[in-house]
Amino acid sequence: MSVYLYNMAFSLLGTDYGVGRFVPYNGSILNPTINSLSCAWFTYIPGGTPGSLGDYYAAVNTLLSPSQWGSPQDDLGSMSLTPGDYLMVRLYSLDSNAQNYQTRFTGVFGRGMGQTMPTGAGELQSPLVMSTPTVASVFPRAVIDADASVGANWPGALADSSWVNWLGMVHSAPGGAANDYTFNIGASVYVKANPPSTGNLFTFGHDPRMHVGGSKKKREDFAA
Repeated sequence: MSVYLYNMAFSLLGTDYGVGRFVPYNGSILNPTINSLSCAWFTYIPGGTPGSLGDYYAAVNTLLSPSQWGSPQDDLGSMSLTPGDYLMVRLYSLDSNAQNYQTRFTGVFGRGMGQTMPTGAGELQSPLVMSTPTVASVFPRAVIDADASVGANWPGALADSSWVNWLGMVHSAPGGAANDYTFNIGASVYVKANPPSTGNLFTFGHDPRMHVGGSKKKREDFAA
């Protein structure tokens, strides 16, 4: 069992926000950490799961320690996962005004397409389940949306200008068939004070890919 963190930075400076893009992966960063490398997968170094979190979705309201996350990988290909692994997503910003940002996280799973899948694999739309900390569920969680309706009510940043979401455990398709997914991740950002001249509401999106069990597809097998 491993715990993987998908780490993404956004900024309302520069040019990325104009096209709704998270800060791209930068392989030239020396000694990268979760506070410096965006669009990358990190692995949890201690044993177990952070805070003994389990097979459910939950917003995490405590800081992650950069020293506990290592082995960064780019997201250019498909991340290999094994049923029983766990997933987290972390958004962060290095902007000086980031403590005035309020951010909503949204995730939608989609299946990779382009090859004949094993029996059962094409039926499961998400490797996660709808469990909560108090109620277990076997139904797939294909949409993750913690919408609080209006930007002013979205979650504020933690002390390190990050927002962290625990996604739960990875599950296999029926019969243990291997499967491929795109994970469409979105962030909606509301600026409550000192907004840029361009406005106070912005959105960002990205679609890392993941493979659960069995052999990977080739990159060209994914639909555009």
